[in-house]
Amino acid sequence: MIGPHNVNSERSQWLLRHKKILLYSIGISLIVVMFLCNNLSWTSIGIMIGAEVVSTLYYLQPFNLRRHGYIKPFLISFVWVISCSLVPLIENQLLTLHSVWYLVSQVLFISVLCFLFDIKDIEHDYYSGVNTYANKFGEKVTKIMCICLVALAFFCFYQFSHDVGSLIASITLRTLVVLTVLFTNQKRHHFYYYLWVDGLMLIQSILFFVF
Repeated sequence: MIGPHNVNSERSQWLLRHKKILLYSIGISLIVVMFLCNNLSWTSIGIMIGAEVVSTLYYLQPFNLRRHGYIKPFLISFVWVISCSLVPLIENQLLTLHSVWYLVSQVLFISVLCFLFDIKDIEHDYYSGVNTYANKFGEKVTKIMCICLVALAFFCFYQFSHDVGSLIASITLRTLVVLTVLFTNQKRHHFYYYLWVDGLMLIQSILFFVF
């Protein structure tokens, strides 16, 4: 979010320069999503609408769910997982009690990435009056929390699948995430977060496709 404290930053200036292109992109994306929703069941459509409502309330005043910094990482991961994992499981009739282990592992995985973004936004969140684990307890404690969540995510995934290929992919992914946690700090360029940290979600897909 662009505010008085960061309006002159490199990222904010880029967003302002490309505002029209971004708005057009959002509009086109919404049209594509609405078209694709025609192939979804009503249950999945309801879930997607619910996720969209939560996403809107994330910034919309007076709700501004973003200000609840301690639940923010889990809120974001919840929206991602129900949209990108829960809905596909429902549509392919693969949702079972056992698959809940997979969903939980995904929630924890995305949460770690959100924690890393909180490290990037320590000053921004502080001046915005948003208390996060990063600006409340510092980088070191936040990284320890991330590594614990990575371990818990692997445990949940192991409960879901004992397949050798899947476990190799999972171990490789967790190793990359732990290394990312260790190398993350406030001084990293924005590209590090938007291309690499966010890119870990794409890397996860590639790893599981390969193995």
